[in-house]
Amino acid sequence: MLQTLNGLRFGAFRRVKPLLVLAFVALEGPAPRRRLAELLWPDAQQPDSSLRVALHGLRDLDPRALRSEDPLSTALPCDAAALLARTGLDALQAYTGPFLYGVNLQGVSAEVEEWVLATRERLAHHVQTEVLACAERLDPGPAAALAEQVLRLPGAAPAGPELLRRLLGLSLPGSPLEAQLRAELTSYGAAEPVGGARPAGRLLGRAAELDLLVGWAGEPGGGAAVISGAGGIGKSALGREVLRERHGLGQTVVHVDAAGLHSGGEVLARLAEGLAAPGAAPARGWPALASRLGERAVVLLDGLDSLEDPAELLSDLRRGLPQVRWLLTARQPLRSGHVWRRRRALDGQAQVSQADGDPLTLHLGGLDCPPPEALPGEILASPAAQLFWREAGRAGRPLPPTPANAALVAGVTRRLHGHPLALALAASWLRTEDLASVHRRTVEAAAGSGPDHPEPGSLNAVAAQAWARLAPEEQRALLALEVFADFDPRDAGAVGVSEAMLDRLLGHAFLEAHRAGSERLRLSPALRRAVQAHSAAQPEQRAQALDDHARHYLTWFEAQTPASPAVNDELDNLLLAAATALRRGTLSPAVLYALMGHYDAQGRHDSGAEALSRLADLAEDHTAPDDVQAAAQIASMWLLQRADRLLDAQTLATRFLSSPLAQHPSQRMRALNTLATVHKKQGQIAQAAQLTREAVAMADVVGDPARRAMYLTNLLGHLVHLGDFEEVGALLPQAQAMKQHGPALGIGATLAWIQLNLPDPPYEALLAEIRQMLDVAHESNDLHSQAQLLLYAGLAHLGLEQPRQALACTRRLLAAGLEDLELTTSAYFLESRALYALGRTPDARRSARRGFQTALEQQSLLNIVTGLLTVAQDLMQIQPEAIQDQLSAICQDRRCSAAQVQQARDLLVDGPSTCQDFVAQASAEQMVLWLNSR
Repeated sequence: MLQTLNGLRFGAFRRVKPLLVLAFVALEGPAPRRRLAELLWPDAQQPDSSLRVALHGLRDLDPRALRSEDPLSTALPCDAAALLARTGLDALQAYTGPFLYGVNLQGVSAEVEEWVLATRERLAHHVQTEVLACAERLDPGPAAALAEQVLRLPGAAPAGPELLRRLLGLSLPGSPLEAQLRAELTSYGAAEPVGGARPAGRLLGRAAELDLLVGWAGEPGGGAAVISGAGGIGKSALGREVLRERHGLGQTVVHVDAAGLHSGGEVLARLAEGLAAPGAAPARGWPALASRLGERAVVLLDGLDSLEDPAELLSDLRRGLPQVRWLLTARQPLRSGHVWRRRRALDGQAQVSQADGDPLTLHLGGLDCPPPEALPGEILASPAAQLFWREAGRAGRPLPPTPANAALVAGVTRRLHGHPLALALAASWLRTEDLASVHRRTVEAAAGSGPDHPEPGSLNAVAAQAWARLAPEEQRALLALEVFADFDPRDAGAVGVSEAMLDRLLGHAFLEAHRAGSERLRLSPALRRAVQAHSAAQPEQRAQALDDHARHYLTWFEAQTPASPAVNDELDNLLLAAATALRRGTLSPAVLYALMGHYDAQGRHDSGAEALSRLADLAEDHTAPDDVQAAAQIASMWLLQRADRLLDAQTLATRFLSSPLAQHPSQRMRALNTLATVHKKQGQIAQAAQLTREAVAMADVVGDPARRAMYLTNLLGHLVHLGDFEEVGALLPQAQAMKQHGPALGIGATLAWIQLNLPDPPYEALLAEIRQMLDVAHESNDLHSQAQLLLYAGLAHLGLEQPRQALACTRRLLAAGLEDLELTTSAYFLESRALYALGRTPDARRSARRGFQTALEQQSLLNIVTGLLTVAQDLMQIQPEAIQDQLSAICQDRRCSAAQVQQARDLLVDGPSTCQDFVAQASAEQMVLWLNSR
């Protein structure tokens, strides 16, 4: 590859002008020979001859470097060209330095020098743009670090006001970076909005509220605060700024977008998903959430307006995570049965209330408006007026700060009660008329708003005025876009809305950017209800938009894989599309199973169960075809069991199997498998085996070899647990013969585990088979299968009395850093066994201790039993009676596998004795204490 970043070289070849020819052609495309000769040898008597000499040197190095025909071209890869195709943080990683940095350009034309400089800045600008887009999607700390890298990127042109403002919005309050950015903005003249307000967000005039909440969030112990207020008043912006300030002070902060969520379970699921590392399973249960949040965390639950019982959720949150500071936003306050009292008022705008033990409630009003007697200077300092001036500039009509303009702006702000979104709508009218006309219209709008609820009244009145001012085609476009949850601009064409129309609607302030660092847009939530009122009056147009929306997203979804990250952005739209298709009777069961597969692959089981449950209710309400109703119910119950909500999954599966929907073999087969999985997790292996036998039989009836292969493999696992090795021996050849009908790698790995648990495993043959499967897993980059197979290879080596090889397998597995608790726990206990076999008891105890700790986090009885059996002989030397009691308890516990029971019996000195039940958690905690004492 031609290296042009941080120098210029092609392998060991370093001659500048031949490589400049190659770089120019690689980046600019084919170029005439004469043109290249004039650019690079402007002072030569025979520039064409100089070019031929340079080309000869390149071809000696690599005949493929340049094609000799005129114009010259190349297919040689170039790092600068490759950089332009890199996105996100990959672009930063690929940027090894400025273009042609340190290269001596003596003897070339001025045009080449300008081209080098322009290309250097173009490449750096591409990196800055990609990194900035990533930074705007990150939490405050990492975002600020990337912002500093963007500012100081070598080779970049000096940052202009636009870039400086974006970087300022990412800097941490009080940091050196913020001070530098403000100083550089000041040097440009009109650096910041009038009055020196921060350019990021709509936080003009919220200093008192921000100070109150930032101070509250830093207090010791847990607590809750609720920011309420009308739509468009700035609740979310205030909450996000609190997080940014607290993060700058070193506190852990989390932002959860709760808009559209209906239940507390969905909110908790989204919180867990937000805390999970990429590719890792979300935390389950309060202890796991507490562990990931750490101490003194501040969590913003943003937009709880759709929640059925927010007060109950808040009560659960404070009880489950009492050390967390919860910050919630909603249009209405979350009130309890207590008597509320005024705590204090902030500048007459925000009302703050709190009763003992209740959350702090901050109700936002409009921004401070200048009084009628205010002088022009006082008007300019007013937050509401500053906001209007800023939005006027965005509308392309900056207003000079004359006394006449100041008086009109003051009148507009008072008529609209300082409501931020209403002011933005009114400012957008400046695109087509003068300030006096805008003032007149706001007077007319204010006449329709009452004094009791001025904020929503003024917004609704201005929204009505703004709607009336839209052209008919703009109104039709808004009615079509109302059916989206949010959208990528490229998808607006599905309902007949062009990019040019989107620009017009953005200018009218009806649309807004949905996510920082993203191109996604949405209809402003505060204006959605007003648009929906007009939409209801045109049912045919809305029905067509819904059908177009559903067709577009469901067609797109068919081409996606279950694990596709792109689906995450469109889940809300996909659920809306599925609901539309359900009402129309056009939804296929495949869509519901695909949604289930996506939630499952992403580890979003709780939220997926809630979403599929709502679709199941909708399918029943609209009397959807039986296969659609069955698919929705089966998908819901499957995700419930994956979320370990076993009682819920068992109830739904049992009810389904006794309903008419279960008469179809395919539907009955899936429900049987789900119920079998539930019983397995409950430790009821015999019931799980019987249900799985029925599922295998149903797969035969349906003629589904892939599911028969998977279910047969599951059945073998149950039988191994029960110790029914005679039936295992009869069924194992059938399962091995069916590997090609299912996911071969997954089924092959499971069959290897089954054979490892036979009374006399064929270790040598298994190792050869496992090595072959490992090669396949490496080729397909299947990290989970690689980890499984390494574990099984370690077990086989240990069975062959090769503990050093077993230890090597476990260390490769643990070094991979997978967050799969099952594999991690098993690897630690296998490592411990290998270390005991090598006579390294202290190291074996450390590994066992780690295994017990992950087993406790996993809450797995079977893994805790495995750990106890691993350390039993060692700990019997210091606690013989206690270990004997534990082993006796294992022998009598039906949840333990037959192999575990037999191993416990072999370790007992005098046979099982009558004892109490085996309590897994207490046993594991005791093992950890004893291992620590050794």
